[in-house]
Amino acid sequence: MSEVTCALHAVLDVLRTAGLLTEVRGSEDVVVRGVSQDSRTTVKDDLFLAWKGTQDDAHDFVPSAIGRGASAVVVERSLQVDVPQLVVRDGRQAAALAADVVLGSPSARMAVVGVTGTNGKTTTSLLVRHLVAPEKRTAVIGTLGLTLQDGVRAANEDLTTPGPVQLTEWMRDLSAKSYETVVIEASSHAIEQHRLYGISFDVAVFTNLSQDHLDYHGDMEAYRAAKLGLVRLVSKDGTLIVNADDDAWEGLEGGGREVISYSLARKADVRARDIRLSSTGTSFLMTVAGQDLNISIPLIGRYNVENALAASAAAIALGVSLECIAERLEVAPQVAGRLEAVVAEPFGVLIDFAHTPAALEGALEAVRPLTEGRLIVLFGAGGDRDRSKRRRMAQAVARLADVAVLTSDNPRTEDPDLIIDDLVEGIGTTDFIRMTDRRDAIRKALEVARPGDTVVLAGKGHETYQVVGKEKQPFLEADIARDALREMGVL
Repeated sequence: MSEVTCALHAVLDVLRTAGLLTEVRGSEDVVVRGVSQDSRTTVKDDLFLAWKGTQDDAHDFVPSAIGRGASAVVVERSLQVDVPQLVVRDGRQAAALAADVVLGSPSARMAVVGVTGTNGKTTTSLLVRHLVAPEKRTAVIGTLGLTLQDGVRAANEDLTTPGPVQLTEWMRDLSAKSYETVVIEASSHAIEQHRLYGISFDVAVFTNLSQDHLDYHGDMEAYRAAKLGLVRLVSKDGTLIVNADDDAWEGLEGGGREVISYSLARKADVRARDIRLSSTGTSFLMTVAGQDLNISIPLIGRYNVENALAASAAAIALGVSLECIAERLEVAPQVAGRLEAVVAEPFGVLIDFAHTPAALEGALEAVRPLTEGRLIVLFGAGGDRDRSKRRRMAQAVARLADVAVLTSDNPRTEDPDLIIDDLVEGIGTTDFIRMTDRRDAIRKALEVARPGDTVVLAGKGHETYQVVGKEKQPFLEADIARDALREMGVL
């Protein structure tokens, strides 16, 4: 909902220009004061946005929205209702444009950075905020919800990228508070479902591409095509930041836009070499336009060097000096649920959001050389999601861990034991413990740990819940681990 006044014809004009409008029913002069895509939260004079989704058809809720005061509707098919209708050929695209118009086009008043890829979106986005914020008030919209200038999480969101109404409302509120830059994690779902359609991006970052979400996209080529859809949303004078080490982006055409490449191993505009890893952080030499800078980051792992390069390239595109980038990377913040330490002694306990084969591999490769004893890894796989990645997740753990603890992640409506069966197929000869209940499995992983070992609790990260069936149950992994350690007398 928004405290603005907008004549319906203003929305109509934008939809017609975009080639989306197929029919107008009723008066074009009706006033709308807000937008809604949920009939339960619709209020008087809202413009209700309806489209047929993958699970629900919002057209079924149009009468309810009108009953709550909607003054007009945007629909994909004409309905027998008593309010004006704008009939469109694509309700998702129309919703994004309509929300932008009614809420005052807030993205046009800010620099907008989009970050897409399979892994690294959250860390890269927060690093961009950290690098840019001293000059320009900067917020991040993504997996952690809404993160403000001071790093405070002001709102949570179940989706990596919120729907067009929530997204535009947040951006309107940020603009009203004098924010100048917003960084948006752009998921493949959000790009394909046109949640970002009303936004013109100034910078787009492409981190990496590996197997995920094939339950939705079908195959890797379709998944890649969805990610590359972000290019079309970048302004013609915008900048693309591309990971040159990932062959998935080979041949990416900027269409006249500036392209800045980054790499750990290949020729690129922003390059890292002489990488040195430690238990407290990572140092490397960053080369940009012939200038070498000694960089230290308080984040571990080679993949965090990639994230730092991506964020640095984006900051360069936004006008931040190399000297400022080097200084600010040295005090980069820890990202919630990304190799986040619970305890360091007598054995290390880390929680991490890794839930893809590549993310697991990256996290465990970072921890393995820093572990004196055994590496114990607890993990599961999400239910009702890409089943084909489960075996590869287990293979990644089997290659790098000494002991694997197989358990539930978010089983959703799948039988958790059948999910674990899929994981067992990939675990090979690695010692493993199987416990369906994740809370019990965490305690077991901690009980088998010895001094010098490292325990990685993978999959949940920052999440505060576990999805069992269709119910979200409270589940704070770090707190559960600390409680178990106290009961064991370790804390």
